[in-house]
Amino acid sequence: MPSVIIPPPYRGPTRGKAEITVAADTLRGCIMAVEEQHPGFGELVFAPNGTVHRYVTLFLNGEVVDPTEIDRAVVEDDAVEVLAAIAGG
Repeated sequence: MPSVIIPPPYRGPTRGKAEITVAADTLRGCIMAVEEQHPGFGELVFAPNGTVHRYVTLFLNGEVVDPTEIDRAVVEDDAVEVLAAIAGG
């Protein structure tokens, strides 16, 4: 099953878990599977219209995924990493 790697700023809903194994066949499905287990996680990644938030970058096996490819297929050993951009001031 694919795993989702959670960045420290987004570990509130996951109660500190850094990696979660999910049953899903797309990138979106992976994020939504984490949301099902840990409500509140999905809204950190997705905007209300279902697109990836502009300050979130997704990686699949270490490679950046274009936000328009959120429905891209994943397989059993894939690793999906969520990276949260932190703005400074």
